[in-house]
Order: sequence, then structure tokens, then C-alpha cells
Amino acid sequence: MNEVTTSGIILAGGRSRRMGVDKAFIRLEGKTLIEIVIHALRSVCDEILIVADDQERFVALDAILLRDTQQNTGPLAGLHAGLTNMQSELGIVVAVDMPFLNPALLRAMLAVAEGWDAVVPSPSSDEHKRVDTRMRAKDLNMHPLHAVYRRTCLPAITDAIENGERRLNAFFADINVRYLNRSEMHAVDPEMRSLININTPQELEQALKSMK
Repeated sequence: MNEVTTSGIILAGGRSRRMGVDKAFIRLEGKTLIEIVIHALRSVCDEILIVADDQERFVALDAILLRDTQQNTGPLAGLHAGLTNMQSELGIVVAVDMPFLNPALLRAMLAVAEGWDAVVPSPSSDEHKRVDTRMRAKDLNMHPLHAVYRRTCLPAITDAIENGERRLNAFFADINVRYLNRSEMHAVDPEMRSLININTPQELEQALKSMK
């Protein structure tokens, strides 16, 4: 068996309330979102893991299926499950609703991961706010669901879950995070389309238009 150096972890546990249908199986240019995400990760990762409570949806896909290790704790539980079960030390973690993942950007994140527990895109210049776990990642303009995590994050994630936290950046103050800034991202993804996710029918419509 070949050594697994990098794992791709897809968090697919959301309920798609705002979309109204299962986002994972929305079709763009003939492929489902989950297929598009898997294809992008395959070019960078040695194994693919999908974290979802309703695993039956994904049995036809060539991926390892996992359930959240903790119930009712949001994406932190999915992150915990993925990092616990991956065969490598590094995992690229993405959401299931990101149709424009750029393998070049994922490789750039892996290239700077040495010596860090996590590599997280954060185009904002507000350096001092990044460890403020009282604020949501979205408000800090950081993207923890398009990030690289090392297995060393697990103790801090476990503590956050046990403390009742649900925000993905709740444990960032307790690990060493390498933030990827705007200029670094622009070098490989000038329009930063990689960070786009689809939550609503309106966002889906915009994505479809941009692909024409």
C-alpha cells in the first residue's frame, strides 16, 4: 500500500436549509457538487474522506465515509472525525458546496504547512483579531472550511467541543495557525473563486452564470 501523505476531507453534514435541496447533488455542467469537489481533491490528495451523518447518499462514491464523532456540535465534530480517521498527518478540509476549488491554491497551502498546525486563508489585514474566538470566522474574513489541518489540532478541537463551542475558529488561539494572505492567494487564484461556496438558489444561479 502506498503511503498516504495528504488526505482530503469533505464536510457534507449540513442540512441545506437555505438551498432547499441537498447541495451535494446539485448539478453544474453535468457533474454533482460532490463529484466536482472530489475531482479537485483527487489531484492533490492520496485519500478522500466524506464526513456526513446520512452516509447512504454517498455510498456510490469512491471515498471513505465517516460520521461525526460528536453529535450536535456543528462542523467542529466533522473536522474532529476527519482528522481522527485520516491516514496522513495533514488533511485538506473543504465544504461540500465549493465548486471552484483550485488545486494550485491547495498545493500552495500545503507548501507552507511545515511547522504549522493549520494553514487558513484569511485575506483580511486585521491580524490582531484572528485569535479572537468570540468572533465568527466569517466576520474575521477567514476560511476554515478551505484549510489545511495537521493531526496535532485534535486536542484543541476536543477541548473546544467539550467547552460547548461550535465555531470552527474556536480553537485557533490554542494552535499555531499560518494565515494565507490576499497577495499569496492572488498569486495562484487572482479572483479567489476557490473560496466561493453555494448556500442559496441565488448563489447557485450566480455560479452557473460564471461558468458560461
